[in-house]
Amino acid sequence: MLQTALTALHQGQVIGLPTETLFGLAADPWHPQAMGHLIRMKERPMDKGFILLIHDPESLNALILPPSPLAADLMKQFWPGPLTLVLPARPDLPPLLTGGSGFVAVRHSPSPIVGELLAAWNKPLISTSANRAGEAPPDTAEGVRAIWPDKKLVVLDGPIRPHALPSTLLRIEGQRATLLRPGAIPVEVLERLLPDLLGA
Repeated sequence: MLQTALTALHQGQVIGLPTETLFGLAADPWHPQAMGHLIRMKERPMDKGFILLIHDPESLNALILPPSPLAADLMKQFWPGPLTLVLPARPDLPPLLTGGSGFVAVRHSPSPIVGELLAAWNKPLISTSANRAGEAPPDTAEGVRAIWPDKKLVVLDGPIRPHALPSTLLRIEGQRATLLRPGAIPVEVLERLLPDLLGA
């Protein structure tokens, strides 16, 4: 099934996969057809940007400017894990990935399935929740297929934690952290580490 998913990605298709938190949709961020499919499926505003899954911190070099000490510390503490960091993007990154904001959201997932896929793919992948807007995310591969029956998605199967929260979303600007979305990492944990946390 992994090879089938890789073939689908190379052909510009969207696939489904389980992360450690929720089932998501994944696609090649540099494939125009894949980006078009994903934006239409999710009815996503062009200025929203996407989360990118990386295989290891070295993969960030193609995505972000050199991270601040605060960003580097958070990576060491929480990655791989359910923390998405929104960091200053390289200026040559496609605007669809940043939403034109100059920032890009990145995450290093501990999911073995995601890790195996990214190791074979050898570059970042877009990740977004597998639900339609306003609906609960599915917790099985069959649930993903049921939401998108007309897409004939390749969906990698695997366990997720029941009732898992999405990843916590933090924007880092230098030594300043802003909580954009509460999630799997408790806010009180972040506040102990980041006493000047904004948005909490």
